[in-house]
Amino acid sequence: MLRTLTAAALLALTAASAQAGETLAARIHTAAVAACAPESSAALPASHYSAISQSCVARISSAALVKYQAVADAKTKASTAINN
Repeated sequence: MLRTLTAAALLALTAASAQAGETLAARIHTAAVAACAPESSAALPASHYSAISQSCVARISSAALVKYQAVADAKTKASTAINN
């Protein structure tokens, strides 16, 4: 299930990145919402599953932001090392 969520998040992120003017954080959030959609079906009680969905979105969003920050930091360090 995690692979499905990850694949859905990546597909949604790729599709969202085509839209101009969106920030990386907004694109990641949109992808996380799409990836977590199966966990928050309209047929399920919102009182319980809304919290699960919010937790899922927060978890996926924060993990993606950490990943992208690490990539950006690595690129910055690599470019600084080249210039020195």
